[in-house]
Amino acid sequence: MKNLLSSEAKMWLQKSLGFELTASHAYNHLGNHSQRLGLFGFEKYFRQESADELTHAKKLTDFINDMGDVADMPSIEAITFVPNTGGEMLDFAYDMEYNLGVHYKDFYNFIEEQDIEISQFLLQFIEIQRKAVGEYGDLQARYAIADKTQEILLFDEYMDEA
Repeated sequence: MKNLLSSEAKMWLQKSLGFELTASHAYNHLGNHSQRLGLFGFEKYFRQESADELTHAKKLTDFINDMGDVADMPSIEAITFVPNTGGEMLDFAYDMEYNLGVHYKDFYNFIEEQDIEISQFLLQFIEIQRKAVGEYGDLQARYAIADKTQEILLFDEYMDEA
């Protein structure tokens, strides 16, 4: 099969794959700390987020492979952030999703004129990140209210349903 990816496109796709796998790893990390803090709604939420990130990584892997190349599995660095509150976890997740959104927009801007197929493929990730940033912003706002009114456990129950 002919390789349909330029070296630059492959580099961007591989970087995207690494970010998605890192995000999955980070959400599992946050799930572990949620459990440690007794925030079991947060734990359930972050475990699902981790699974969602693996789905995104699989889409990237399949795309690279379908384009006649082979996705390389990147190394994932340890997550050393130690959160002590649900708010700190939401802030961490918001920043991660925001930065991933910036990456996909930069990738799209780079590839738009070069490869329409990759450009079209990236639009789904840009939309996923737009929604994720909005969702985490909403969760941060709700958490701030719960923190102020000392209703963190009620918020944790809300996270279990989110």
